[in-house]
Amino acid sequence: MSKLKKLENLVLKSNWLTGPIPSTLSQIPNLKFLDLAQNKLSGEIPRLIYWNEVLQYLGLRGNNLEGSLSPDMCQLTGLWYFDVRNNSLSGTIPQSIGNCSSFQVLDLSYNHLSGEIPFNIGFLQVATLSLQNNKFTGIIPPVIGLMQALAVLDLSYNLLSGQIPPILGNLTYTEKLYLQGNRLTGTIPPELGNMTMLHYLELNDNQLTGSIPPELGKLTDLFDLNIANNNLEGPIPDNLSSCANLNSLNAHGNRLNGTIPHTFKNLDSMTYLNLSANNLKGPIPIELSRIGNLDTLDISLNMISGPIHPSIGDLEHLLKLNLSNNRLVGYLPHEFGNLRSVMEIDLSRNHLSGSIPQEFGLLQNLMILKIEKNNSLAM
Repeated sequence: MSKLKKLENLVLKSNWLTGPIPSTLSQIPNLKFLDLAQNKLSGEIPRLIYWNEVLQYLGLRGNNLEGSLSPDMCQLTGLWYFDVRNNSLSGTIPQSIGNCSSFQVLDLSYNHLSGEIPFNIGFLQVATLSLQNNKFTGIIPPVIGLMQALAVLDLSYNLLSGQIPPILGNLTYTEKLYLQGNRLTGTIPPELGNMTMLHYLELNDNQLTGSIPPELGKLTDLFDLNIANNNLEGPIPDNLSSCANLNSLNAHGNRLNGTIPHTFKNLDSMTYLNLSANNLKGPIPIELSRIGNLDTLDISLNMISGPIHPSIGDLEHLLKLNLSNNRLVGYLPHEFGNLRSVMEIDLSRNHLSGSIPQEFGLLQNLMILKIEKNNSLAM
């Protein structure tokens, strides 16, 4: 290998390469770009690779690599891209991680790494830090809030506990924050409303309590907000309607109460709205029919009452409608026949009465229709 003096880029990804990574790769004197991703390579990452002074890019994702991360990984003083996701690496993150000053992308996701996230990881100035789908325990180190260059922070699907550090609100350039699938407790810090460039905020499947901070309404670039399967309570703040670019809102499986905000009519970009399995009351706001791009509306398993307004037929892009397990009364509007794209309708377990409108026969894309356990619905 030492004779390949002019070789700078070596790309062998997406083949069926097997066996260990040859340690002789470290003998290529000018190798800057090494991509061995999506193969069947096994064994440990050769420690000699970490002593290649000119290496800048190391892509090893999607293999069968085992062993632990070497403390020598930070000897690569020019390395900016380090991706070992989708392997079988175990052990802890070396304490030397704080010395990896050149890293811009650090992806350790989908491995079997464990232990606590080292506090000195906050010394990195990476743009992407992805540790998802491992077995990390302990708290989210507050020093992560000092990583001003972060665009993507993914700590999802680990065993992290404790509260979400309010200092994360200092990450004003972060676009994606994924904390879902952990054991986080406490409230959602209102300081997250300062992350004004945020597009994705995923906090679902934790043990969060308290109310939804109105400050989240300041996230005008937010595209996806997922707070499902927590223990949140209180009303849904009207301020969320200020998130003009919000495409998806999932608040399923909490203890939210009050009514569905009429101001949701301002969410013109919304396609997915799931408020199911809460304690919401009051009628279905007529204003929801003004969300013209809505394709999924699920407000099942609440205490929604009153009739279904004929304006429901204005949701012409609707694919799934679930109003089941509520306290809805009255007749089924004939305007259901305007939902020509709908594939699934669930109106079961309410107090609806009357006959099923003939216009249901116009719904040629309908695959699932559930209307059981109502008052006296007839064909």
